[in-house]
Amino acid sequence: MKAVRRAAVIGHPVAHSRSPELFARFAAATGIALVYEAVDVAPDDLAATLERWRAEPDFVGCNVTLPHKERALALADRIEPAARACGAANVLTRENGTLVAGNTDVAGVEAALAAHGVELRGARVAILGAGGAARAVAEAARRNGALRIVVAARDRLRAQSVARDFGADACALGDVPPADVYVNATPVGMEGHDQRSLLPLDAVRGAAAFDLVYVPEQTPFLVDARARGLRTVTGTTMFLAQAAATFERWFGIAPPVAELAAAKERA
Repeated sequence: MKAVRRAAVIGHPVAHSRSPELFARFAAATGIALVYEAVDVAPDDLAATLERWRAEPDFVGCNVTLPHKERALALADRIEPAARACGAANVLTRENGTLVAGNTDVAGVEAALAAHGVELRGARVAILGAGGAARAVAEAARRNGALRIVVAARDRLRAQSVARDFGADACALGDVPPADVYVNATPVGMEGHDQRSLLPLDAVRGAAAFDLVYVPEQTPFLVDARARGLRTVTGTTMFLAQAAATFERWFGIAPPVAELAAAKERA
């Protein structure tokens, strides 16, 4: 009998996550016995939860979502370069009783934009939000040669903190300058959150609008962008890419993402 491995996605809230369904499909396709759960972890309980999982030999790791990405990095025993560059972790991997912080969000951002023909090199990138997801977008833009990166948030100090780390500019949400790529890196539009668009009123027609939210796939941000003549990029491609990279990190096997996506489309 195969040893059953355990993994999770942690957030607060986390009921919207489609990761359990996706990782179940990955496991079935690759013959791995895996129990993967969505675990709602309040911020005050994060350290204790991770400490408990360090001691469980069948636990392979966890995906990390809002609001834990930056705190998870601080609580990890070791930090991989991508996570250190972002200042945030979206995945923790258990290795010999320790937790290693990684970040597959950056590669997910790059994959999603590339799949839709959106070029970061030489682009003006406006990032709406100042959390861990925003940091991944900023790192992707920085390392791919964006001309200018602007971080916009309700909390100006948080925006300035992210901007400082990536050589970017900071502004309020209402003061976003014209851009070639607009990215919603906030939970606004996510199932269970405020349902409205944060796209600037003077957004450039023909620019790209990318929403990291993937539940629902067609968010108010994307609906608004499409109606105003912008190209749209859903969060689904990023979600699949970062999840596949996480699965391969844990088990050394790349899941057949294209085949699974095609099968789901046919169904």
